[in-house]
Amino acid sequence: MDIVWFAEIKWDYLKTRKQQIIHRKPGDIRLLYLEPYVKGRRNRFSVRREGDIFCATVPFIKSVPSGMGRIALDQPIFRYAVDRVARFEVARLIAKLGFDRDNLGKILSNIYSIRVASRTRGRFLLYDCNDAHASFPGMPSWSEIYFREASRKADAVFASSKALVSSVSDARGSDAGVEYLGNGVDFARFQTGQAEPLLPADLTKVRIIYIGALAPWVDFDSIQLLAERHPEWEIALVGPVLHGAEAEVARLAALQNVARSEPVAYSEVPQLLRQYHIALIPFRYNDLTKGVNPNKLYEYLAAGLPVVTTRFSEEVRIYPDVVQAAEPGEPFVTACEAVARSLAGDENHEISKPAREIARQNDWDNIAETFWQRVNKLMTAR
Repeated sequence: MDIVWFAEIKWDYLKTRKQQIIHRKPGDIRLLYLEPYVKGRRNRFSVRREGDIFCATVPFIKSVPSGMGRIALDQPIFRYAVDRVARFEVARLIAKLGFDRDNLGKILSNIYSIRVASRTRGRFLLYDCNDAHASFPGMPSWSEIYFREASRKADAVFASSKALVSSVSDARGSDAGVEYLGNGVDFARFQTGQAEPLLPADLTKVRIIYIGALAPWVDFDSIQLLAERHPEWEIALVGPVLHGAEAEVARLAALQNVARSEPVAYSEVPQLLRQYHIALIPFRYNDLTKGVNPNKLYEYLAAGLPVVTTRFSEEVRIYPDVVQAAEPGEPFVTACEAVARSLAGDENHEISKPAREIARQNDWDNIAETFWQRVNKLMTAR
């Protein structure tokens, strides 16, 4: 079986849902991962091998925040021209690899490539809806058109959160063909060299961590309030700073008890988490985050850590025994204080076991198995 995956991020940018699922594909599947052109990053238009998959950069339409590029892409005729170039390039790559067009499956996670994917010959189109891409900051009005088009044209859809299931079903006019398939964790990786999470010797030694993009959807005000309320606690922010969040990150990093560091390799995350007592997911509530089922939730739990989060999506509110979901501001700080007191009272062992069990149930092995079984059914049904 041959598969072409129309992706929205570079293969080697971050280890996301796509990479986790692709790494677990059946051995008889040949897969071409088409990544978008990104200014300032390495764009390789010739086919290259990444382990057992093929990768190539294709100039798909994508949002441009400002300037002449944004003005041009706001014109349908210009987007059509870009799509024509991309369709030609996709056809060339498929031919070069000798993929069988009569047994070709198409998987889409990049809504902006829908008009290329839908016009590429194949047996089926599966849309893996893993974010509310049209709701990212600075997206043009026509992003919603592409999301709805991707939802309608797909033969089947996987959505990574309950809110996304609802959005896709609304766009399709029915929930037929739409399935919930959440995010998860590489559970075994987080159990290697497993040790119980640290217990603070007293409440003046609490260490707190957030791992992930430092982006406009992060509730920096709640983090600042926590840091100022407890200058004796240590707070680590680990991840890349995205456009639009620079000033807020700089403001936080200026606080004496807040340390910011660049992203670490995925293989280093388990060991890093073992050095902390509490993990955070402080997201603002908006149209983007209400559809987020964060991978970091399951990674934190796999490490046995208690989690404090804002109440931005359904998925972070369903494990109250180990995940404290609070409103922003004072309630968020109060939740962190309550968890810290429970740890100082040696209750952490009561948290780590159920936390790891939740993570185990959301192992990428199980998620990928369901995903590829659906792909096989789509291929054999036509």
